[in-house]
Amino acid sequence: MEKLIDLIREALQLPDAKIENIETTGGMTNLNYLVTIDSADFIVRIPGNGTEEFIDRRIEKENLEFASSLGINPELRYFNLETGLKVTKKIVNATTLTPTIASEEKTMVKIAEIFRTVHNSNRSMSNRFELFEMMANFEELALEAGAEFFDGFDEVKKDINTLQQYFDDLKIKEVPCHIDPACSNFIISDEDKVYLIDWEYSGMFDPMWDIAAHALEAKLTETEEAFFVRQYFGREATVAEEKRMLLHKIFQDYLWSLWTLFKEEKGDDFGAYGKNRFERARKNIEIFNQAE
Repeated sequence: MEKLIDLIREALQLPDAKIENIETTGGMTNLNYLVTIDSADFIVRIPGNGTEEFIDRRIEKENLEFASSLGINPELRYFNLETGLKVTKKIVNATTLTPTIASEEKTMVKIAEIFRTVHNSNRSMSNRFELFEMMANFEELALEAGAEFFDGFDEVKKDINTLQQYFDDLKIKEVPCHIDPACSNFIISDEDKVYLIDWEYSGMFDPMWDIAAHALEAKLTETEEAFFVRQYFGREATVAEEKRMLLHKIFQDYLWSLWTLFKEEKGDDFGAYGKNRFERARKNIEIFNQAE
């Protein structure tokens, strides 16, 4: 803990600052702390186990600044490109989104608005989210770490390769995307303003990825998801858009199940999270193929 305190003081250039409180907050990829310094609250992010293998901190900082320029990311106070240490100003009286809050219609309206702001910004990020490279990277890292893969992995991997070709043939126009819109990455202020944080995985990609990801992460019901999609588009989704959403749900479950294998070999414990996502990917592949 003393090392953390020294890092924070150095980052904020406050060598004599009084650290009044340190407590852990949520997050699956990294270690996050709420730190009170001289009566001011900050969120400190320490990169998690193995993240240096797949996160480019220079790109992350660029995309954080992009999000801040849109007014949807909290004030960035410090970012170390080498270590990934990040310090942001805490939103006063903030609430972290939960699936329960996410399913409220007023919340879905605000989140849809944030995605429209990002996707329709008419700006570009300097990087592309390389989904299939990341899948291959996570698989290789898991293999190198000695992970035991899920039953039926080889069969599902073949299906994913087939779906990759299907997706590539769509030639979707890519826009800035967050990529990891888990509930824990949405913060609601006491003035009911919603912020979207943690842009580690962000890049240019199909905007339907973000919509599908949030629907999964927020555990939206079919009815709630339909409402959320209507708020985003201002209309009902087309059959083609619904199919792309299902496609991205499959890709997401497969990707993050591989991520879990690697992270757990690095010492993290996610219980049945990875296996459950893998099994859901397998089931949705069957549904997708039946809809052909």
